[in-house]
Amino acid sequence: MEMLARIVGSIMMDVIPEADNAYEAIDRYCAILYKRIKLKDNAGIDYERDLELFLFLNGYKSKIAEIIHKQTMAQRGGLK
Repeated sequence: MEMLARIVGSIMMDVIPEADNAYEAIDRYCAILYKRIKLKDNAGIDYERDLELFLFLNGYKSKIAEIIHKQTMAQRGGLK
């Protein structure tokens, strides 16, 4: 799962290049998806695919947060 989380994070960094890290990229994209889902729901448009992607990405947020935390601690010398 960690490898897939890294791949998802890397892809999201390509989608949202201005994000500082993978977690922020996923968080920003999920916010965009949430708004799109709400708009489609209000307009009566099918939003199933957007919802699936939203739930998929949210599932990886905690794992990516762990990875980023480990990397940050290793850079600071706090994790050996």
